[in-house]
Amino acid sequence: MLLSGPRRAGDSALRLTQKSKYAARALVELALSEDDCPLGVSEVARRQHIPERFLEQIFGELRRAGILESRRGAHGGYRFATPTEEITVLDIVELLDGEVRPARCSAGGTCYIKDAPLCATSRVWDEARLAIEGVFGKYTIAQLAETERALREAAPLAGSGQK
Repeated sequence: MLLSGPRRAGDSALRLTQKSKYAARALVELALSEDDCPLGVSEVARRQHIPERFLEQIFGELRRAGILESRRGAHGGYRFATPTEEITVLDIVELLDGEVRPARCSAGGTCYIKDAPLCATSRVWDEARLAIEGVFGKYTIAQLAETERALREAAPLAGSGQK
């Protein structure tokens, strides 16, 4: 890094919040639940080491967006309202964190400075935005759940000396 020093107030940075990271982990856990049975927030929170109250808020947003549905009662909890093959990490990030934008001018062709033309760097910011969207849009919850399942199945073998 060429420059160092404290960040100034108002500096824009592309950051994923803990909310979207927790949501992705929780949705993978939910996708791994057997027989499409609803799973309670407390169980998902326990399995993924996520604060339960925070996960309740996240699941509420996901329910309002039509990604999850909830069921009350003794056998209640959450399950998917949308097929996991149709939910991408990009969907989750944009829902919970907002539009992916490395800079204010990377939203497709307009400068945020009043009456200013696009500058040479706007192309860089747009390219970065497209790359990030490409990666996040490439992975579905279904794919991540399959990867997680394989990792969990391999984990007991890792320490046993078996192959």
